[in-house]
Amino acid sequence: MKIIYSLKQDLNKTLLNIGFLGAVLLTAVLCFTAPTYHDLTTDRSYSVFESFFSFKREFIESDTQFASISVFQNGLGGYISMFLPIIVAFPFMVSFCAERNSGLMRFTISRTGCLRYYLSKFFAVMIGGGLAAMLGYAIYGLVVYGFFPNINSYELDEFYYEMHPDSQTVEVLKMLLSAFIYGAVTTLPAFLISSFSRNPYLITCVPFLMVYIWNTAINKLVLKAWETEDNELSEKLFDFQPDSARRLVYITEWNESAQRIVIFNGVLVVGVIVLFSVIMNLRKDRGV
Repeated sequence: MKIIYSLKQDLNKTLLNIGFLGAVLLTAVLCFTAPTYHDLTTDRSYSVFESFFSFKREFIESDTQFASISVFQNGLGGYISMFLPIIVAFPFMVSFCAERNSGLMRFTISRTGCLRYYLSKFFAVMIGGGLAAMLGYAIYGLVVYGFFPNINSYELDEFYYEMHPDSQTVEVLKMLLSAFIYGAVTTLPAFLISSFSRNPYLITCVPFLMVYIWNTAINKLVLKAWETEDNELSEKLFDFQPDSARRLVYITEWNESAQRIVIFNGVLVVGVIVLFSVIMNLRKDRGV
């Protein structure tokens, strides 16, 4: 099938370039900025980087906050939530902008057809962004598991096992899948902007601003709901955060929250591909 062949070619362009490697490494580095330990006496949080140099081994081995599985789970917090929209745009931006500026797009569309071309780009962009986030997160995990103690080295009570019924292997796989979904969905703003702009700086920077405003607005609405003690509204608002899709991995049963997340992100995905197709078709010359 032509679309399978087109997707294969687009994946090669997306994954086999310096932008993809840079996205993986940047993701791994930013994971180390995530908060790892919170000191209740000083009300200060320490990142993974700070924990490396601030605490002795004896102290690390005495607090389960430093357990490798816990540190790994916190990796997608911190600054990565702000900069991931920029990072995941690197893999496809390099090849897509080059293809567009060189005029190669014109010949590709003439061979594959418009719809196949758009769908192929869309899936390649999401897979590339998801893999960049997941592989970077995995590299971070390997370092974390080499430095921080295993959770089984701590004295654990029954409450911990009730909260973590899955094995460590299953939990790690869930986290990696969550990172893939997070990275894939985060590519949507950059992909949409690329339909009407071929400026790589615009394609990467505007999504950062969009996601930042989006996340800030949701957080302010949640705080306002808490002030009015409207807990039901605050719980619903969390389902509309930019990274809500990655929470689906941890939902054990279908409920209203899962339904809202699926519908919301499904509308986003369909909306982006429709808008991308419409905007590209409005061009007099679809090769520029």
